[in-house]
Amino acid sequence: MNPAFVVPIAFGASLLGALSGGSSSMITIPAWVALGSSFPVAVAADKVAGMFWTLAAARAYLIHRTIDRSLLVMMGLAGLAGAATGAWVATTLDERVLRRGAAALILGALLLSLRRPPEAATPSALGRGYAAAAAFPLGVYEGLLGSGNSILTSLLLQRTRGWDLLLALGHYYALAAMWCALAAAVYVARGAFDPRLTLYASVGSVMGGSLGARLGRSQGSALVRPLFVIAGLVLALRLLFS
Repeated sequence: MNPAFVVPIAFGASLLGALSGGSSSMITIPAWVALGSSFPVAVAADKVAGMFWTLAAARAYLIHRTIDRSLLVMMGLAGLAGAATGAWVATTLDERVLRRGAAALILGALLLSLRRPPEAATPSALGRGYAAAAAFPLGVYEGLLGSGNSILTSLLLQRTRGWDLLLALGHYYALAAMWCALAAAVYVARGAFDPRLTLYASVGSVMGGSLGARLGRSQGSALVRPLFVIAGLVLALRLLFS
């Protein structure tokens, strides 16, 4: 793999992903396949890179914010089990069906987010329980495909915890770092691994993800929310018609 192609692609994809809450994998995975990787190897490289850049994005979004560590632990553990399950069954599913289902979920989440300002939600212990219970299927999806999971998880956290978009995105990226790490381990253990592609993709992704999250934090929801909706619509349409 030529780093002159891989690093800039990874940088741009994670920059846009961290800034908008959209999916970097919808750019990177097709790019790695086009450059000669098999689909499982491309997904594995994306998961390893995602493990690093989402951690950097989480730090940028959550700095000087109150972090719900107990919820991260509960959702993280449930999501880890889901991510392992999703990665294990990924090669047995029809990818076209998965993409159509993901598009429907994302469109539904976007419509719900536009219906009423998520910041109006009231945090509750019940809401925390819902969020923790939902982490398993979200983890399964992260292991299977992951495209648009930031939109689904962020909306869940806004609705159940009453958080603003930036705080919800920060917690999602912290969760995604854990889920990506386990999913990547499963892919690598099954032989889907290209060390050069993974290294170059990780370098570019960390730089782009860090910059995108810092820009999103400094500009606030006024910038991130429109990009969040636009990225979700583009992603859903691409999943439907790709």
